[in-house]
Amino acid sequence: MKYYIITLLSLLSVVGLTSCVSDGEDIGSPIEITPDYDLSQGGASEADKARLKELHDKYGSYFLYDVSYKDAMWKQVAGAAHDANYKITMGNPANVGAFLDYLNDIWLKYFPDSFLKNGGIPYKVVMADTLSLVKDYGSSGIYYYPQPYLIVGNTIILPGMNDVATMSESTRQANKLSVLTALWDYYRAQGVIGVPEEFFANTDYKTPPTMSDTVQWGSRSYYYSDSDLDALRNRGFLPKYSQYGYSVYNEIFMRYSETSTTWANSSEQTIRNNDYNYYMSQIFNATDEQAEAFLKYPAIKAKWDVLINYYKDKYGIEEEDFTSAELEIIPAVKSRDVGLDRSMIMSHGHDDRVCSYAN
Repeated sequence: MKYYIITLLSLLSVVGLTSCVSDGEDIGSPIEITPDYDLSQGGASEADKARLKELHDKYGSYFLYDVSYKDAMWKQVAGAAHDANYKITMGNPANVGAFLDYLNDIWLKYFPDSFLKNGGIPYKVVMADTLSLVKDYGSSGIYYYPQPYLIVGNTIILPGMNDVATMSESTRQANKLSVLTALWDYYRAQGVIGVPEEFFANTDYKTPPTMSDTVQWGSRSYYYSDSDLDALRNRGFLPKYSQYGYSVYNEIFMRYSETSTTWANSSEQTIRNNDYNYYMSQIFNATDEQAEAFLKYPAIKAKWDVLINYYKDKYGIEEEDFTSAELEIIPAVKSRDVGLDRSMIMSHGHDDRVCSYAN
């Protein structure tokens, strides 16, 4: 009986809907669909506004430099705004062009257009001057902690607009590392990229790696000997990349006591995720020399090649797209005349007055 009642009500609903408008009857003016944002935002040069429109037309994303805090932090889910408290200040519109160049250097140039057009750029890219996490410690005061990025739903907020012209190469490199790492996590969460199961297939995530131990002043401590590190690499494990150089604490496994290890309270899935993330951090940032030191181990090379080939074949991301830009250190000293007859110049890349640079 219940089935027949539901079926009858469904038929009546269809009849009612189809009888509301007869053929040829005017149903009203069409609703105009307007863009979500006005890309002419104001203050930027006409050339920079044209670049913003070109980016939107090409990738479907809005690059915004004049938005409210509420709009920047909006999430397209029930509950709306971001839970944590942040402070965002917008930058000088005159710097829009320089900031777009900066975003290209630390992010966009590493991916092919085909990838960027299919979710590689979040819907909104907010170009800010400062971004800080705000912590209220009561009587101790309110503290502001600068952040290199913030991803909220389908929005990424990137600071530095007013400082981009004077930003050091080391800061750019650090920002690139943090932003690409965060975006890679975003791509995975959004289903923009996948992870090849083959990467995990031949790796043992259950047996804890071996660390040596020593006793000093009655206290036992653990460390990786050379043979321990060789064994770790032969199992296919890389350390997490750090711009500050190698640290044992960047290894995937650490032992602190007989019963306390980084694996003890971690699920196998967490360990697998860390392994993948450590590989991607090295692929994005290791120099050729650093990579070669790892790739001499067959287990590491096999997993490395799985990732490189997978992202090339499936998403068109070449190995060169992953590698970090080379930095050249140049002495920051003024040129000086040297020699008894002042015929020589002491300067980087220059020797005597006979030679000159073309301008």
